[in-house]
Amino acid sequence: MGLGFAFEGCAGRAAFQVGVAAQLNAMGMQAEFVAGASSGAIVAALIAGGHGGRLEEIWLGAAGRPVFQPARLLRAGWPFAMSSIVGDALEDLFGARRLPALRLPIAIPVTLLTARGRRRRILTRADDIGIVEAVLASCFIPGPYSRTIVVDGCLGFDGAWEIRTPVDAVQGLGATRILAVVANPARELQLGFPTRATMPPPRGCTIIGPASELRLGPWDTDDGRIRDAIAAGRRAARALPTDAVTAPQSS
Repeated sequence: MGLGFAFEGCAGRAAFQVGVAAQLNAMGMQAEFVAGASSGAIVAALIAGGHGGRLEEIWLGAAGRPVFQPARLLRAGWPFAMSSIVGDALEDLFGARRLPALRLPIAIPVTLLTARGRRRRILTRADDIGIVEAVLASCFIPGPYSRTIVVDGCLGFDGAWEIRTPVDAVQGLGATRILAVVANPARELQLGFPTRATMPPPRGCTIIGPASELRLGPWDTDDGRIRDAIAAGRRAARALPTDAVTAPQSS
């Protein structure tokens, strides 16, 4: 069937995606291909690395650490800690392993800042780059993140800059049925910044989103609100029609 999961880049609201993916795993729905942009790349990498059964545990393990940590300034450090919060969790799981070592085909969009402007680059298992570095490059936004990653000699930047949910990238891996997981209740495939335009879902794509606005903010690490977003994701997955990925849908 060629089932692929595509996860939207939505900062901390990716906790909703964790709930969706964890519930789908519990229901026995396994992806053959995964793609994720920005924070969605974290979820995609965990699934591709064989951690689909531990998604909620891993995500909650990083909860509660504030993004803004002014005490870091006393150590001549950057006061925003997203590179550490995300990087530490990934390094515990993957260490120095590289993308070719992942179990599933994966697509991680990264925006490369070049002398001629920006260019969207899709990292896959054909790229010999560390898993941690690939994900951090896709997540990087100056300010919340401090650790810069170089890809192809260029600075890697937010992978959701042009397309927030990389349905095209998972199609490029070979997926013929797609579950696109987004954090907006309108269930839209939103384009990146600065536009708020949307794109129609491709044929064979089902969009899963929350029933209402999440209480979780983009840089919110509150344990309770993260748990609520995960629970919302589980509910959305349980509400998925049984035939959602077994028959093509018109765009």
